[in-house]
Amino acid sequence: MAGKLKILLADLVHDFRPNHFCTPLGIGFVAEYLKSRFGADVDIRLFKSPAALLEAVRSPDKADIVGLSNYSWNYEINKLIADRVSAELPDALIVQGGPHIRIDNDGIADHLRTHPRVAYYTMFEGEYPMGNLIEWMLSRGSLIRPDKCDAELPGVAFMSGGELVYKPHFSRKGDLEAIPSPYLSGMLDEFLESPLYLPLLETNRGCPFACTFCAWGISVLNKVRKFDIDRISEEIDYVAKRSNSTHWYFTDANFGMFERDIDIAHAIRRAAEGSDYFQRLSINWAKNSSRYCIEIQNVLKGICDPLVAVQSTDPKVLKHIKRDNIRMDTMTDLVDQGRKDGIAMTTDVLAGLAEETLESHFNTLRDVFGIGFQSFNVGQIRMLPGSEMETAAYRDAYDLKTQYRLIAGFFGVYDGEAVAEYEESVVETSTMSREDMYTLRIVHFLAWALWNSGLAQPLLRYMYKTEDVNPLDSILALIEEDLPDDIQAFMDDYVAEARTEWFDSADELMEHFKANAQEMLDNEYLKLNLKYLAKILLDRNIAEAMLAIIAKRCKSPASDELVRFCLDRIFFIEERVVEKSVRYSPELIEALALIYPTVKNDVSPECRFNVTPKQMRAVELEMERFQYDENPVRAIALALQNYGDKLYYDFAFGGEVEKLGTETFLDSFDYADQLKTYSTTNQTP
Repeated sequence: MAGKLKILLADLVHDFRPNHFCTPLGIGFVAEYLKSRFGADVDIRLFKSPAALLEAVRSPDKADIVGLSNYSWNYEINKLIADRVSAELPDALIVQGGPHIRIDNDGIADHLRTHPRVAYYTMFEGEYPMGNLIEWMLSRGSLIRPDKCDAELPGVAFMSGGELVYKPHFSRKGDLEAIPSPYLSGMLDEFLESPLYLPLLETNRGCPFACTFCAWGISVLNKVRKFDIDRISEEIDYVAKRSNSTHWYFTDANFGMFERDIDIAHAIRRAAEGSDYFQRLSINWAKNSSRYCIEIQNVLKGICDPLVAVQSTDPKVLKHIKRDNIRMDTMTDLVDQGRKDGIAMTTDVLAGLAEETLESHFNTLRDVFGIGFQSFNVGQIRMLPGSEMETAAYRDAYDLKTQYRLIAGFFGVYDGEAVAEYEESVVETSTMSREDMYTLRIVHFLAWALWNSGLAQPLLRYMYKTEDVNPLDSILALIEEDLPDDIQAFMDDYVAEARTEWFDSADELMEHFKANAQEMLDNEYLKLNLKYLAKILLDRNIAEAMLAIIAKRCKSPASDELVRFCLDRIFFIEERVVEKSVRYSPELIEALALIYPTVKNDVSPECRFNVTPKQMRAVELEMERFQYDENPVRAIALALQNYGDKLYYDFAFGGEVEKLGTETFLDSFDYADQLKTYSTTNQTP
């Protein structure tokens, strides 16, 4: 090491094909902290692209340290890059940080032994541990290899003499104030200016909850600390002026926990209203705070659907996953108020939780429909290193069986080598068989395709309202029907793919991928729910046939016209127009009036459907970004990651078109009794 310490920091993504990428906020924080602490003694560059990092590694300006953020979505590409760095820069040090590691000493040591190219691992929040490591190097005037390091560096783990050396660094009050903003310094400008990157922002760190399936609530990270609110407001304004992204993400574990989050929400609203692009926001809502969230969800109305994560409504399950301290009445308060304010609400439901059965999961889904959620995310649990559920003890206690599958979109060819990422997920428990889980896959898909996308919502709502048929039971009936040949073939294709995507080990999966890499690259693996919903949105005949099957069970003479309304309301990509007008019968209007409070019986029979120019522009940008002309299924599937429950028209009879977000869910489900039941059943003792 001579002169400045040259550092390359990488939060790598698979950019082999266009996909959804976020700005590298995490390594941006690390870089800004190192610059503020060491000034001219460090020279730092940031990377997201593997190819760009390899180019820098092979440049004449040799790097001293290559830092790699370690996540489930770049675990394998990091291994390839580490091999290449070691070959090109044998004197350089490779440092890793990030959450994809077991956090007990045995787990840390095992990771370092399994990854011998990695010299040091900076545990948990990386700024201070990385600073301690760099300070040590600078004080010695040379790069110190782990076996020559004779000091404990707080937060930095390494192997010396075959033994782990690790002294934890504990976050303290005031830590965040010492980390400058990588946005306001201009460090992330190159990423904001690229249409490939979605802005990622953070207002606080830490999570006070201890859900067993999540790595957020571990004790070392459970203290919530906040960035300065004036800085956050400046960052929001800064990003809004420079990014043409339609979608932003906030990384906070519990946005809405603090009163100041209301002011932050107002800053976000101003940014969205002042931008020609920004119109969708993803945040993790506070789990136990309706006090501020109710106001925030009104401020963000139309750009962010509040997400109230249920996971399960079974008290026994909630206890075993350590969510029984999250009050169900807080959640139902938010949903009830959202209904009154005309705000669409969404939730999360997980499959494969401890002590959950097929029937208890179905009951959770019935509750989700009954409570009034307009959409919900469903999926199998991904095993996250650092979480309690991923530990050997928890696996044994609940007889968790897992398998491995590719992560959709996270693969490619880099430096001549095919690389793919994978996830480990629960496929069987002591109370749920593997066949039960396969049953849930098709149920979850149909719920996504028929409810979340909006395709069958009016029909399913009407049947719930007039015949007390829970939408889940309509979906289950669809599975039990003798289906037309084309629909049966469609369903069979889905089930076949769902069964063949799993492997018993990571090694088996990777061997299969490498042996069939070209075929798998040509026939890209996509998230199945999104892929098959994309197929429906490209084939109106499939959509119409599925609606007709549901409508056969509806007793109303208006059922056929309800099917027509459902189809007219969907924003079919190949038929997309900004505005259209359709005339309906008085009987259809009467049926809609029962499920949409803003529809009145005496309105004009002429219904106007539209999207705003801003919404149309966002869809067109997504189609262009994901190369719709070359692969329409892929383009729509990737776009659905952002707009999965928004691909339908706003509509109005007669007067001004109203946002569907203002259309409340069934206002006559006897909500008062339902909410009271769920609240009292799932209270913390």
